[in-house]
Amino acid sequence: MLRKQIKTILNTVPLLTTIGYLVDDFLAGKRMAAGKIDTITGSKHQSLALEESIDYIEEVLADYKHYGEIEKFYGVIAEVGPGDNAGVALLMRHDGCSRVDLIDRYYSKRNIEQQGKIYTALDKKYNLDVFNTGKQWDEKLLSGINWKIGQSAEDYFQKVALEQGEIYDFIVSRSVLEHLYNPITGLRHMVDCLKPGGRIFHKIDFRDHGMFTPKHHELTFLEIPQYLYPRMVQNSGRPNRILVHRYKQALEEMKNQGLISYKLLVTRLVEVGDIQPHKRYEEIDWVKRQESIRFIEQFKNKFAKEFYHLNSEELSVTGVFLVVTKNNIC
Repeated sequence: MLRKQIKTILNTVPLLTTIGYLVDDFLAGKRMAAGKIDTITGSKHQSLALEESIDYIEEVLADYKHYGEIEKFYGVIAEVGPGDNAGVALLMRHDGCSRVDLIDRYYSKRNIEQQGKIYTALDKKYNLDVFNTGKQWDEKLLSGINWKIGQSAEDYFQKVALEQGEIYDFIVSRSVLEHLYNPITGLRHMVDCLKPGGRIFHKIDFRDHGMFTPKHHELTFLEIPQYLYPRMVQNSGRPNRILVHRYKQALEEMKNQGLISYKLLVTRLVEVGDIQPHKRYEEIDWVKRQESIRFIEQFKNKFAKEFYHLNSEELSVTGVFLVVTKNNIC
């Protein structure tokens, strides 16, 4: 109760909130150095009822297929940041893929009994028992699903690229890349790990994930100076503040090198909210785009230097669905 009260007080003053995050991230670094990688981050299903968990797993898979324009998953897949559940990976195996590697820097805390109920419900609906190698549902005994916990996605894919080369048909994530310390480097290594014709599907949320909201406007975290912000987030996995313009720059570079083709769909605009279905920026209703830009320009003069001179259109994009296809290079 006291901790909750202190957090409430800190959140009312941005400067105090910043100090709180600096201290917390420092302590998170100490915990990681000691090998303590347990976290509630990614514990998505802890707060969901059973039916909600099943709906969420199905929604994630459906989004990948719909916006990635595929009917079924196949081959070898890497899912980045699976959190506390392998349900999406199980349904990918049900589709026909041979292996799913689950990569996560942290170990998301989970309720084992609850997870067993989720897997049992999925089995009842999709007949997944062939992937269960134990007497009961156990995430460590799922056929063709490998947990690779304790290393960052950036390091993992760099190592795979150097040692094994092009092994993945798909690399996917949902609301994960915004938590990586260096997602652009990670994205480049992911492309290196794709087979020719392989695809990447990432849904990326550029918001502050509650760091300053809802007490303050949703772009308050862009006001923190660059020399401070990394010290608030690098060990704790809070949003990295790498926005859409950085992704577009890297994607265009790889495209111009002949490595990839890509599409970038907007999932959310600041102030406006979710864009359903997801669309290219220029396809979004002009009135909504202008509403979002007006909101940006109310606060832009307070942004840190790295954001102050950016195009307001790019700053208005607070979520994207990214689809990358690796070219066949002769």
